[in-house]
Amino acid sequence: MAKTIVVGGGPAGSIAAITLRKLGQEVELYEKASFPRYRVGESLLPGTLSLLKRLGLGEKIEKAGFVKKPSATFLWGADQAPWTFSFATSRSAPWICDHAIQVKREEFDQMLLEEARERGVSVHQGTAVRSMAVDRLDGVAVRLDSAGVEKTLEADYLIDASGAGSPLVRQLKNRRYDAFYRSLAVWSYYKRADPFSGALKGTTYSITFQDGWVWMIPLKGDIYSVGVIVDQTKAKELSTIGATQFYEETLAKCQRAMEILGGAERFDEVRVVQDWSYESDLFSARRFFLCGDSACFTDPLFSQGVHLAAQSAVCAASAITRMQRQPEENAALHLWYNRSYRETYEQYHEFLASFYTFASFTEPDSEFWRKRRIAESDDERLDRRQWFERLGERAQRNDFSVADFRDRASTMIAIGRHPRLELSDTFSEAELNPARLRWISDLTKQLNAIKRLEWEGREVRLEPYYKVDPATFELELKTVLANEHGRRVTKYAVGPAEHQIFARLAEMPIGYREAIEQLSEAGRRESSSQIIIRLLEAGLLNAYDKNGARVTIQDRLRFDGVGEEYEV
Repeated sequence: MAKTIVVGGGPAGSIAAITLRKLGQEVELYEKASFPRYRVGESLLPGTLSLLKRLGLGEKIEKAGFVKKPSATFLWGADQAPWTFSFATSRSAPWICDHAIQVKREEFDQMLLEEARERGVSVHQGTAVRSMAVDRLDGVAVRLDSAGVEKTLEADYLIDASGAGSPLVRQLKNRRYDAFYRSLAVWSYYKRADPFSGALKGTTYSITFQDGWVWMIPLKGDIYSVGVIVDQTKAKELSTIGATQFYEETLAKCQRAMEILGGAERFDEVRVVQDWSYESDLFSARRFFLCGDSACFTDPLFSQGVHLAAQSAVCAASAITRMQRQPEENAALHLWYNRSYRETYEQYHEFLASFYTFASFTEPDSEFWRKRRIAESDDERLDRRQWFERLGERAQRNDFSVADFRDRASTMIAIGRHPRLELSDTFSEAELNPARLRWISDLTKQLNAIKRLEWEGREVRLEPYYKVDPATFELELKTVLANEHGRRVTKYAVGPAEHQIFARLAEMPIGYREAIEQLSEAGRRESSSQIIIRLLEAGLLNAYDKNGARVTIQDRLRFDGVGEEYEV
């Protein structure tokens, strides 16, 4: 049995340890703090809840009485009606969740850490890891400091989930800060009962104003977490007048946030964090894996931090288990972990950039919003972003305009737009149905107009790709569709039958309905249209109508952790 050292006892570390134990591995976890300890990042996604329930924590989470989060609501843009990003979804599998939770992290994190201990993980709190040796091919070593006593411990594998201050990342000089999301956050807590009792009860709020935006998260005990996000250039002002005065004066500028607070009193200290948006050049190699905030963080707008931590933790644990059993696959497993992690990070990066761009056209002119607008195809802040390069390629083919990037967000916003300018307790999910039906109808018309589908490239390839089994958490080797240019669709694993369909299509184009029929005959009736849509979005298929004109389906921003499709 291989032994893995996990550094860090937050969600990434604890979930990695729990998953490793589920897979039969020996685990030792080292955490420099003594729990409970404070952390920000209280708002979760449905995908995180699903993962935790499948790991056997559903009953404990229910008993903890965390606030149920049915949606995220945005007052996004001056004079714009609210819109709600609902988590309601069809339950196509028993692990799909139609809600998330809002948690007190000191309680939530301790619950996860105690669960790891109960599962047989050797947990050491109050133990700092000073350095990690990861250059060997046959194991790792960490130098520990517990109450001033140092020792070195060796193991077979290492998961670094030690957060933004990771000593391993400093050793490797592996971090690159983002030039686009240059913000700082200032926050505190208010005593305030949730003012809504209907469909908005438990929702989070993200509210724009001239200098940035405000988060509002309802927690149990009638508490609201309230933070302001502003540009890093405000750091000098913050330092001059102090965090408390800066926070109160800045928050007061956001009238819609003040209305929700309704005169509530702040009862906790004001906290500040800067330089949070970063990524790593390398997420794993040899015998180590970076997870959660050790690896990367984008921005708090869509509450994806804990989900990315949980997803990476499960993937790392599953990869380690497969490495132990199939050592000849080590290189392929690291390639999968690095590429899939980066693709997920890029997905969030693109999603957020679109929403910032949308708001930048609706808010009064300010430094914050000017800096968060994408309107040029040569934006040097995004030189290394794969998603931005793809948009540039599409712009060169004249089937996408970077100047219209904001429209990718506006489509989603339109689907969730409230019929009233003000927040109302009479709001219900049913009010969003007409817009949803219009969107589905428009998409269906676009798809049915496709009379010819052509494969992009010369080759239709079946490429190996690893998938985490949703029940067992074992890593399984599957195959996905790709071409010779590196484009691929990983969401759906496919086999020889589907490959044959698209190989024939590459030789002789067919229409959308014919492709659907053939996929249905191959046993993919439920997912046939989604497979086609994903291939179109990835640029693996080109579509044309009866007159030979290019058919472009509605651009859809993908966001893992919600809906009925989870990567893990």
